Amino acid sequence: MSAYVRIPASTSNLGAGFDALSLALDRHLKVSVERAASLRIEARGVDQSLIPTTTDNLIYRAALAAAGMRGRVLPPFLMIIENQIPLARGMGSSAAAIIAGITCYEVLSNDRLNEQDLFRCAFEFESHPDNLAAALFGGLVATAVSDNGTVLVSKPVITGRVAGIVVIPSFELSTETARSVLPQSYSRKDVVYNIQRSALTIAALTSGDWPMMREAMRDRVHQPYRAKLIPGLEEILSLELDGLFGIALSGAGPTVFAFADPDHTDTVGRAIAGIFKQHGVDATSQLVNIDRSGRLVEES
Repeated sequence: MSAYVRIPASTSNLGAGFDALSLALDRHLKVSVERAASLRIEARGVDQSLIPTTTDNLIYRAALAAAGMRGRVLPPFLMIIENQIPLARGMGSSAAAIIAGITCYEVLSNDRLNEQDLFRCAFEFESHPDNLAAALFGGLVATAVSDNGTVLVSKPVITGRVAGIVVIPSFELSTETARSVLPQSYSRKDVVYNIQRSALTIAALTSGDWPMMREAMRDRVHQPYRAKLIPGLEEILSLELDGLFGIALSGAGPTVFAFADPDHTDTVGRAIAGIFKQHGVDATSQLVNIDRSGRLVEES
């Protein structure tokens, strides 16, 4: 058994849609896997030095967890990782690794998990479905977990002419650290504020009403609290610029994601990176497309 697995990066929340909305991006985690006499893991690409090549590797651990959940023994294998997703930057690198690991288990064992079993296994490592669903299905996803634990995923279709930009700072920020600064409770006013804008985000994206996105992507649940961890973020989120449709922290950060007019991407990217620079942080601006395919598996 051997396979090539490709999983997209993602930007979650899109501002107000905390732990609910996510968008798959065309940066990928690529994994080649085949049965072997003993376990061997090789890593190449972005943040190669940060990817463990031992049993601490998250892809391996997710594959092992899937085998345990199914009562199977994971056979030894050779895994070659080609990574394009920056680690600990808020671009869904962990979700991509988890989905890749479960997929490797499926290939190596010839045992296909249904959607709910896949999420159940993934939740052992990441307890919110937004990035996981984007990594699995691609495109824009709206997600929820029902009272009985079932994961619900909808894939609205984005309408209109738009470009995506990520501005990636030179420092890492773990999800655990970014979540630790969030309060345990919120005022009704702030909750209603986010509910309104989360709904507005879906409406704007699916109707192509891009001028509405600037307000729709504002947030009071996570970004104001995470701003103290990310130099320049408050100023970036307040940025007003021709061609900038909407802007938000990408996932837990520190990357910033923006929707922009395709004719203004250079100006928008430079402006965001420039604010980081003013606060002593180097940052790289990149144009990104929506990955509409999600998980890709080619077996041989």
